[in-house]
Amino acid sequence: MKAGDRLSMFRFPYKISLVLLLGLTILAAPLPNLQHVQAHAQEGLLIPPDSFVIAQTAPAPEEAVRFAEQLIGKLSASKPFTAWKEARPEFQPLGPGMHAWLVTLTQDGKPIGYLILGAKPSGGYALIEYGAGPEPLFDTVALQRALAAESGVSAHSASLPPHSAALQVEQLYAGPTLAEWRIVDRAGQAAGLQVQAADRGDSLPLQYRDARNADPLPDNESIWRRLLASPPQLSSATVASGSAAAIPDRPTKTADSFDPNDNLLWLASDQLKLTASSLTQELRQHKALIFAARSEDRNYTLPLPVYGYQTWEQGDDTATIEHVYVMTGSAASPRFIAFDELARTGQFYNSTGQ
Repeated sequence: MKAGDRLSMFRFPYKISLVLLLGLTILAAPLPNLQHVQAHAQEGLLIPPDSFVIAQTAPAPEEAVRFAEQLIGKLSASKPFTAWKEARPEFQPLGPGMHAWLVTLTQDGKPIGYLILGAKPSGGYALIEYGAGPEPLFDTVALQRALAAESGVSAHSASLPPHSAALQVEQLYAGPTLAEWRIVDRAGQAAGLQVQAADRGDSLPLQYRDARNADPLPDNESIWRRLLASPPQLSSATVASGSAAAIPDRPTKTADSFDPNDNLLWLASDQLKLTASSLTQELRQHKALIFAARSEDRNYTLPLPVYGYQTWEQGDDTATIEHVYVMTGSAASPRFIAFDELARTGQFYNSTGQ
């Protein structure tokens, strides 16, 4: 793919989009005016609980619970996971047909980390990704703030509207680069969402947003129907339940966390063809990389900073397998994704464009 093509497909944050309008195509869908969303002063909760419905926790299979407890125990032996020793895990199923579980770890009611466990077709569970710190993969607070801000309502208003409409919010997960909020407004005509949905051929007034930062995404129902109909097969190169115990090494941080938007020279560089082992070598040499997630179903690119890794050794005295998890995310909340699960969704690039 030519550099110009990558540039036109790149999804920039709104804070810098005005600077880049000359010569660039911004592909984020226009946002409707969510006038029915109202602020509510309750420990930062901006949308009234009765108007903002998210899937609740649910009893997880015993094997998934046992596997999560083992992972938490092993990871909590070293930073940045040491706070997990006293954490409380909460289990949530992720979207219909995805056969995955989100395990959120909380302490004093606040998130301090998460795990994503995927069900293997052959039985058992695999560790797809995990993260530490206060920024959850599905950040409810960021979503509430974004919706309230677009409604033009003060975050400190304590009044409820007389006709507050319910938002049905669902967590969708089809892999590390496809974690999104699906938001259905049952009173879409009043909020102006019906036209937006009809333009995309959808039957319901809805929108999709990035799970972590609540940025709007130009995805639609047809894309997610395809994803849900054929969920990706999990790679064998992941830490899995029901096999020899896996032991994590301490995370290797090769650079500080960074924003891929700060230096766009990587868009003009050639992609790197990496394996799990060559990734660790590349990071030791160049310190930082950028992963650009894209697929046939998406007309935009999602860039992630790559600034380290964590390896797990799994096996016995006769044979040992090393699993590599790519370190991305922010400095406060690093995120670790199984190499194969990430690599299948895009390409790696040198962060400096060289």
